[in-house]
Amino acid sequence: MMDIPEEAWEREAPHLREIVLFLSVHLDRAPGVLWPEYDNPAFGDVDDTGDGDDAGDGDDAEESDDAGAGPAGGGVCPAQVDRFTAELASLTGLSVRLDRVETAGTVPGVGVDAAWTGQPGGREHLLIQQIAGAVTWQLTGTGESGRSESFQCRLLPGELLYVPARWSRRCVGAPAARYAVICLGDKQD
Repeated sequence: MMDIPEEAWEREAPHLREIVLFLSVHLDRAPGVLWPEYDNPAFGDVDDTGDGDDAGDGDDAEESDDAGAGPAGGGVCPAQVDRFTAELASLTGLSVRLDRVETAGTVPGVGVDAAWTGQPGGREHLLIQQIAGAVTWQLTGTGESGRSESFQCRLLPGELLYVPARWSRRCVGAPAARYAVICLGDKQD
């Protein structure tokens, strides 16, 4: 996986390079959090200041060279998501798809007594892209040592959480927080 020629690597967007490097460290190993230096345009402006100064004025969309960029304030742009998943799949050799975008307060079992969930069949890895608000994630699974392990982190807008296949997860708190769940699997899946 991820044997990329130097010239192809230089052409890729910086947010994709960050994610590919992050996955090269964590995939099939252990959970991890990426605090990216570059925003992912598929998930809009992840600034959660809530001041609304730039939201809805339309000027950025007209001036942007990247048609279809996501809206400000934590929006999701389907055209950019499709582009992102296709490029990430090409770079990693994995099957990549957006599973869902959720608002924590609308998901059953989210909160103090949140239910533990896992991917059906346990074959897919997850990338959770925090879009707005903050969520505390708790993970449990079998670590590289073969022993049961747990992991907890608080994701802020723009940050990514990698959840290995076969690990269970739950999010706690932040009823208005939004996040995207991206599934990574083998190409034959």
